[in-house]
Amino acid sequence: MSKDIKQELISAKNWILENQNYNGEILWDDKGKWDFWDHCECLIALSIYEEWDAFKKGLDFCLSKINQEGLVKSQYINGTITQNYFEAHHAPYISLPLLQKYYIDGDLDYLFSYRSEIHKIFKGTEKFKDAEGYYHWALDESGLVDDTLVTSSCSLELSRRAYNKICKLINDEKYIINEEIISPKKLRSKKFDRDGISRARFSMDSYYPILCNCGTKKDANELLNKFYVNGLGIKCVEEEPWVTFAESSECIMALHKIGLLEEAKKIFNEVLKHKNTKGYFPTGYQYDLRVYWPEENSTWTNAAIIMAADCLYDITGKEKVILI
Repeated sequence: MSKDIKQELISAKNWILENQNYNGEILWDDKGKWDFWDHCECLIALSIYEEWDAFKKGLDFCLSKINQEGLVKSQYINGTITQNYFEAHHAPYISLPLLQKYYIDGDLDYLFSYRSEIHKIFKGTEKFKDAEGYYHWALDESGLVDDTLVTSSCSLELSRRAYNKICKLINDEKYIINEEIISPKKLRSKKFDRDGISRARFSMDSYYPILCNCGTKKDANELLNKFYVNGLGIKCVEEEPWVTFAESSECIMALHKIGLLEEAKKIFNEVLKHKNTKGYFPTGYQYDLRVYWPEENSTWTNAAIIMAADCLYDITGKEKVILI
C-alpha cells in the first residue's frame, strides 16, 4: 500500500517542484504568492520524496528571509512584501523540515550546520510572549498587534518540540525550551477568543490541539460531528459549505495520532478522489455550488496531503515529526 500511495502522489510532489523558483522559493501556485510557513510544509513533503537538491535550496531560501531578530515578514507576492508584519509561528516552523530530513537521511552534520539560525529564530519568538506566557499571533513595528490564537500556538508548540529534539541531537541542550506553549489548561483561556469572539467555528482550532496531545477521543469525535462532510472531507469553517484538503489532511494526522485510524483512512481516501486530471489537488471544494474554490491548486495543500499519506502509510519508513 505504501508504495502505491507514494506512486499515486508523485504528481502532487512534482507540482510543488514546478512552483519552485531557481532561487529555492516555493510559491503557492503560479500567481506568485509566498509565505514561510507554507513553504516549510512543502519542504517536509519534498523530504518525504528525498528531493534533496530542491529541499536544500528551499531551506536556504527560507533562512535568507529571516532578519537579525529571527523574524520573517508574513507574506510576499512576486518578491514584494504584501503583509508587512511578523507571525509568531512562521519562522520557528523551519525546525520541522530540518528534523524530518534528519529522520530520513541521518545527516547530523547538516542539522548542526544550521544551529546558529535556529537558535536565533527561537530567541525571536520571545517577542510574541506576554506576561502570562501566551504567544500573540502577530507583531509589527508598533508591537503586538493581534490576539493569541489556538492554531498559531499549537504550531509553535510543535516547532518547540522539534527544536528541542534538534538541540539534543546536536548537543546544544542548554538552549532547550522547557515551558509548553500550549496545554489543556491554557486552551481554556478566553485569550484565544479573537477580539472577544470564539473561534470554535474553525476546524483548525479543534484538531491542532489534538496534534499537540491536548485532546481526547471525545474531542476528536466532536470534531468529526461538527466539521466532517461524508464523502468529501473536513470543512474549514463550521457554517460554510466548503471542504478544504489541507485541513482535511491535517485532521487526518490528528485522528491518526489520537487512535482513530479507520476514520483517518476513510477521509484520506475521500481526499484522493479530488486529484485533478493533471495529477495534483485543488485547495478546496464548495459543495453547494459543486465547484472547486478558490481557483488555485496550492502547493501547500498538496504538501499536506503527502504528509497525511506518510503518516498513515509510512511511505518513508521513518519517524514523523508531526507526531512529536
